[in-house]
Amino acid sequence: MSHRLLCLFLLCFPAFVFTQSRTAIGTPGPDYWQNRADYDISVALDTAAHLISGIVNITYTNNSPYELPYLWMHLDQNKYRPDSRGEQVSPAGSRHDGSLTEGMKVGSVTVDGQPVEYVITDTRLQLQLRLPLLPGNQVEIAMNYSFQVPEMGADRMGRMETEGGWIYEIAQWYPRMAVLDEAEGWNTRPYLGPGEFYCEYGDFEYSITVPAGFVVAGSGQLQNPKEVLSRTLLKRLDAAAKSDTAQFLIGPGESAAELLPGTEGTQRWNFRMENSRDVAWACSPAFLWDAARAELPSGRSVLVQSFYPPESLPGWSRATAYAIASIEHYSQQWFEYPYQSLSNVAGIVGGMEYPGLHFTGFQKSGNGLWVTLDHEVAHNWFPMIVGSNERRYAWMDESFVTFMGYYAAEAFKEDDFQSYISNPQMMMRRFMEAGLQPVMSAPRDIDAGFSDVVYFKPAIALYLLREYVLEPERFDYAFRNYIESWAYKHPQPEDFFRAMENGSGQELDWFWQSWFYESEDLDQSIGSATQSEDGRLRLTLENRLGMPMPVVLEAVYEDGTTERFRFPADIWAKGSTFRTQLSLKKPVQSLRIDPDGLLPDTERRNNVWVF
Repeated sequence: MSHRLLCLFLLCFPAFVFTQSRTAIGTPGPDYWQNRADYDISVALDTAAHLISGIVNITYTNNSPYELPYLWMHLDQNKYRPDSRGEQVSPAGSRHDGSLTEGMKVGSVTVDGQPVEYVITDTRLQLQLRLPLLPGNQVEIAMNYSFQVPEMGADRMGRMETEGGWIYEIAQWYPRMAVLDEAEGWNTRPYLGPGEFYCEYGDFEYSITVPAGFVVAGSGQLQNPKEVLSRTLLKRLDAAAKSDTAQFLIGPGESAAELLPGTEGTQRWNFRMENSRDVAWACSPAFLWDAARAELPSGRSVLVQSFYPPESLPGWSRATAYAIASIEHYSQQWFEYPYQSLSNVAGIVGGMEYPGLHFTGFQKSGNGLWVTLDHEVAHNWFPMIVGSNERRYAWMDESFVTFMGYYAAEAFKEDDFQSYISNPQMMMRRFMEAGLQPVMSAPRDIDAGFSDVVYFKPAIALYLLREYVLEPERFDYAFRNYIESWAYKHPQPEDFFRAMENGSGQELDWFWQSWFYESEDLDQSIGSATQSEDGRLRLTLENRLGMPMPVVLEAVYEDGTTERFRFPADIWAKGSTFRTQLSLKKPVQSLRIDPDGLLPDTERRNNVWVF
C-alpha cells in the first residue's frame, strides 16, 4: 500500500488498526460483533387524517463488548418538520425535498416495563437507561408513536390520490434502532434526505390495520391470508404462485372492494420477515394485483407480485415479468435471493428500495420501467443482504447495483433494453471533464453531480475492474465471496477493497486510490515509437493526467495481421513515462492503445501511432 493511500486509510478507518473484527483478506474476523434488533409493530392507518399511529416493541441485544448507558434511535419522519436539518439542507423542489408535517410524535417509552427518559434531537432519539445494558444482555423497549404521512416524502415514501382512491407508500415508519459498530460507535448522523439508511438486522412481526376494501403489500410473508383474502383471491394467489407468467388476482374492471371480504370497518393484515434490516409496506383500494413465481438456482420458488392502479396500464402489465427476470439473473450470477416474496408497488415515489419490496413511479413504462425496477430489485443484494452504511458510503450500494444492472440488461433478451451505464466510456469521459468530488465523499458533502459521484463513476470503475483490469472470472469469484462473507453483516469500504484484492490475487491499491479517493483523469498516449530493421520496436508510453491503468497495445503489421501486448499498471509506479523495447518479427504499420475502446480516455487522438 502506498504511503499516500495508507494515510488516507488510517484517517478513514482507524478501527482497523486496533481490532481483530475484520481480517486482512476482507472477511469478518474472530472478534467481529454486531448488535441485533427484533421488532413487533402494530399500527393503524386513519385515511381521513392520513395518520399512522401505533406501538413498537423492540428486543435489543447488546453483542458489543461495551456497557451501554444509553441507546440511540432514528425518527426519520422528523425530517419533514419545518425546523429539521433536512429541510434546511435539501432545497425546495429537489428530489430530497418533502411535504411538511409535524414529524413523529412519541408518547410513553418503557424499557423492561419501566418508564425511561428520552431526548429527541432532530431525527435522533436518545434513550437514557436506568442501568447500563451489559455485553451479552438485552432489553425490551416499548414505544407509542404517530405521524402524518407526507404527500411527498423525499422520494422515499408518500401518498398519491387516484381515481380509485389514495395509494400510500409507507417507509421510515417506526422508531428504529441506530447501528452501533466498532468503526464509528453509534451511527447518529441525521436523516437529511440524500443519505439513506444503516440498520441492524433482526426479525420483524408487524400488523397494519386499514379500512376494509384496502389491499396491503408488505415486506415479508403475509401471515393471515385466510382472514384478509376472499376464497376467490386465495385460489388466484395459489394459481399465481405456481405460474411462470403473471396472473391477475385483481384485474382491470375489478375492484378490491368487490373481491376482499367485508366492506365495512377495518381489516388487520399481519406480516413477518426474518433476518432483515427493515420492512416497508403500501396500501390502497385502487390497486390492481398480479403475481407469478420466480425460479431460483436451488429449485426454490419466490412469489413476485405487482400492485398498481389502472392508470399505470399498459406499462405496468410487464412489471412482474421484469422483476422475475432480474431476481433470477442476480440469484444465478451473484447470490441466491433469500426472501419468500418480492413486491413491486406503483405510486408517487419514482424509485426506492426496501427488503422484499420497492416503490417505482406509476407512470413508468418500457425501458424506463425496466431500468428503475431492475435497479430496485438489485438493491435486495446491496444493502439489504450486504448491510453497508448508506448514510456514510452511498456508493457501496448505489454503484454496486448500477454495475450489476449493466449485465442484467444484457441478459434480458426479451426487449432491447439499456441500463443506466449503457455507454460507460462516453459517460466516464463526461464525468472526468466535470471535475467531480471523490467517490468516498459522504452524501451530505457532495455539492454537484450527486448521481455521477454515487452511482455512475464507481459503477464504471467496477465495470473496468471486471472487464479490463482483472477479467470477468477473477472479478466474479472475488465479488461472490465478498457477498457471501458479508451477508447480513456490516462491511466497511476497506473490507470490500481487501476482499477484491485477496479474492482476485491482484494488488489494487493504485486502483482504489485513483478511482475512489481522488478525482484523477485518464489520458494514455504513445509518446514515440521507432522500429529498426532487426525488428526491435522502441516505445514510449505516457500517462498524462495521473490516473494509472494497465495498457493494452495493438500492433497492426504491414501484412494486415495484428498482435497485442499488455502492460500492467505497475509501469506508472515510478512516473508518468514508460519506455520499453519489443522484439517483433514483422514490420509494423501502426500502433493503437486501448484497441477495444474500453477506457474513458479523455484524448483518444494520441492513442494511435502510424509509421
